Amino acid sequence: MPWSNPFDRDREVHYKNITTYKVLTLISLLLNVVASVYYSSHYPEDPHKLGHNSIFQQSNLHPTPFTLSHVFVSIYWITMWVLQAGYLWHLYSSNEDLKKASTGVGSHFILFNLFQFAWVFLWTRGHFFLSELALVLNFLQAATLYVRNPTTPRFIHLPAVSLPLTWTFFAVMWNGAVMVHCHDLPCRILANITIWGIAVYAGFFLVVFKDWSLGFATAFLTAGLAVGQMAMKVIELQWIFAFTIMSLVTVMTLVVAVPGLANRSNDDRERAPLLADGN
Repeated sequence: MPWSNPFDRDREVHYKNITTYKVLTLISLLLNVVASVYYSSHYPEDPHKLGHNSIFQQSNLHPTPFTLSHVFVSIYWITMWVLQAGYLWHLYSSNEDLKKASTGVGSHFILFNLFQFAWVFLWTRGHFFLSELALVLNFLQAATLYVRNPTTPRFIHLPAVSLPLTWTFFAVMWNGAVMVHCHDLPCRILANITIWGIAVYAGFFLVVFKDWSLGFATAFLTAGLAVGQMAMKVIELQWIFAFTIMSLVTVMTLVVAVPGLANRSNDDRERAPLLADGN
């Protein structure tokens, strides 16, 4: 099969190049996971070079109003990687419908992992402007994917769309605060205002797309932000605002999720007699 552009928007082109996607998705995911795990506890090659630190050591050396709890970040990454491994499995499935659905978002899945790897590489070496650029580009491509594919099946939507987009949103704020050296009082006051953008972000996707998965992901990382800020400074508005936003987003998400799950359950019960009659 000839090697063609894996980022073509034509879904049939995606499916016809399933081998390309199998190779690129696997390589990009492994690249991201291996780099993230390694640099979580190891320094870049020259640990004595100024600015070279592990992922979380870099965070410890540059505390800001948007520093997240490392435990929450680690749990989020591991959960996302496990789900992404499940997404990858669907590319190798014998079910043709699963393959078609998976290849439809394949190019953006590859891009996310490549940009995330670039962020890890640049962040650990102290190149905060370039690492912020990588995150912004990653957020834009992830948002583009969301707009193009807002109704993908849940087993694809979570690992390839909502979880990557939400992580990148928080990472942009975290890295950006480090980039501008947000430590003084005026910047912290600005951060107390900017943090409410998290509620706006989650509210938009909950109202427009009814996306409870993104809502729960946002609530989890907001809790991580609250815990991270409280560990840095107990007497501080940032963690109080973060817990307030987490509670608000959680309630909004439940309002969206519960009726949707109830309707799905009712639909299943309504179909059950028909299935029984068919037997």
